[in-house]
Amino acid sequence: MASSENFETSNPATGEKLKTFQRPTWQQASDSLRQADQDFQWWRKKTFPERAAVLKALAQELRQQKEPLAKCMHLEMGKLEKEALAEIEKCAKTCEFYANEAAKLLKNHKVEGSPYQSAEISYQPLGVILSIMPWNFPLWQALRFAAPALMAGNVVVMKHSDLTAGTAEMLTNLFAKLTPGHNLMRVLNMDHDMTAKLMEERAVRGVTFTGSTTGGRQVAQSAAKNLKKTVLELGGSDAYLILDDADIAKAAEVTALARLQNCGQSCVAGKRFIVTRKNATKYAELMTQEMKKVTLAPLAHKKFQKTVHEQVQKLKTWGGKVLTGGELPSGPGAFYPATVVLFESNRPEIHNEEVFGPVASIIVVENESEAVQAANASVFGLGGGVFTQDTDKGRRFIETELEAGFVVVNDFVKSDPHLPFGGVKDSGYGRELSAHGLMEFVNIKTVAVAGG
Repeated sequence: MASSENFETSNPATGEKLKTFQRPTWQQASDSLRQADQDFQWWRKKTFPERAAVLKALAQELRQQKEPLAKCMHLEMGKLEKEALAEIEKCAKTCEFYANEAAKLLKNHKVEGSPYQSAEISYQPLGVILSIMPWNFPLWQALRFAAPALMAGNVVVMKHSDLTAGTAEMLTNLFAKLTPGHNLMRVLNMDHDMTAKLMEERAVRGVTFTGSTTGGRQVAQSAAKNLKKTVLELGGSDAYLILDDADIAKAAEVTALARLQNCGQSCVAGKRFIVTRKNATKYAELMTQEMKKVTLAPLAHKKFQKTVHEQVQKLKTWGGKVLTGGELPSGPGAFYPATVVLFESNRPEIHNEEVFGPVASIIVVENESEAVQAANASVFGLGGGVFTQDTDKGRRFIETELEAGFVVVNDFVKSDPHLPFGGVKDSGYGRELSAHGLMEFVNIKTVAVAGG
């Protein structure tokens, strides 16, 4: 397979070209995979304290390099620098979390009552894990997977998004400083075809993918043909239910934040806001006010501006009334205004539309039962929540009624290393973070000894 064309990163606020990157040849990609496998043989033999020291050093490097890292993220995909700095600190804390907790979580577990004199469950690394990552959280998406995978003894080959190739390059340069002579994370600027081909290689023992549902299906099909373990974190159209007894002012404030973080470019952002008719007028008014307050970065690329605007036009054809925003800006930047679209009655088409930008759909229903039905009508099931002043009722709603992987009462979904993260239905399968994420790419091995 020959070398593909070069590609460039650009500033979505101005259209300015930033840097040119070279795609690898197939030989270069194959050699990198072979070298990664060799590094795995070295890394897997390291003790947990030795691995933890590397992760803690990475956390320190992230903090020391936070300013240039944040600037690179800001220039490449428009992220506000304060959001970029918060993302970097979250990555550092996650590295420290797994450095401190992995040894306890992966400790051999003795089993009683088996037909053997002694039996234990041992957790062993799989090998090289191929990581296919998106642009919207270019450090967090990479490290929330890599930190536990590395502490388990695996190594990573990453295909990052072309839009944030510079951020990925800076991350791998940090890794290269930590283990001279070995590389725990390699980035290959492959195109999709070469990535699919590399996935077929025997040395790749698992695949993690964060991105669209369409992309996830393609990865799952390829991985299944070659019997690769996969974790898929895909799209979402998260629903938040504002019930009859909700604190409407609080609900409006929190749901606006849920919609507008990272300029709305998040799989787990709130996208559908389902309100009972009792509170519909007040909630729509306050939500619109809150949406207008937020200073927005540009979308990550000019092409996304066009896509989001076309989706807003589609929402209008389905009966949506634009309360604010919805106008396509002129000029070179990829900006789009905070937009609120009100649906006075439920429409089935809304629930499967994932708008990856600062657009909130408010859907009015008659009662709480209809609210649950509307929330669960989506093919997606990543996150969501309920607003109510009766927290016992709210907890019952989220635990037994909402079909999603991460649900909250009176707040919005925030990923955290202590908590498992992932979805159901078309939002994917498997989990990242917590002990569950740590176990995704290990061989859960039974080790038994006969009596006598």
